[in-house]
Amino acid sequence: MNNYLERIKNFLDEDTFESKATKVALSVIAIAGVSGVVLLAVGIGNAVQVFSMFKKSKKYSKTQIKSAMNNLHRQKLIEYASDKNEIKTVRITARGQSILKSFSIDLIKIQKPKQWDQKWRLVMFDLPMKYTKSRNSLRLKLKQLGFIQFQKSAWIYPYPCINEILFITDYYKVGKYVELLEVLNITNEKRFIKAFNLYNELK
Repeated sequence: MNNYLERIKNFLDEDTFESKATKVALSVIAIAGVSGVVLLAVGIGNAVQVFSMFKKSKKYSKTQIKSAMNNLHRQKLIEYASDKNEIKTVRITARGQSILKSFSIDLIKIQKPKQWDQKWRLVMFDLPMKYTKSRNSLRLKLKQLGFIQFQKSAWIYPYPCINEILFITDYYKVGKYVELLEVLNITNEKRFIKAFNLYNELK
């Protein structure tokens, strides 16, 4: 992430009402776009209608939402466009997508199922030297998610996590160097059962 994007992220991470409103606005536009909702850019106040999708959005006034939209547009995180029917819409730019991914990588969690399926997930990677920073970031993120180091470049986890790992490796742009294996048996399994406190989940 370049310095410009870093400054934007720092602004959105600030604990101020303005930054929170702007962050919510970016998230709402992203969700609306995925859901196929058309955001009319005519008279930016129409964004208020989309904010009604979220109960918490009621705390933001029309003026505050307009300000948030203007912030996003000024920082080139969103853009306005018209289709062949002259319907004006709001869409997130590549820069905006990058910011959203940076938020997502910070918030990502792996959902723990009610019962362990007695399978192990191994994340293995062999990254070229030029990816040293990404390698360190990947290791840190795996550790934060609760993975335990299996070998030097292999980490183990007991629960399904393929979608989360695919997202993480895509974010760090190292997907082609990473393998995710699902195995039934490993040597010294008891050590990991103990480490993950899985005795109560054994069938």
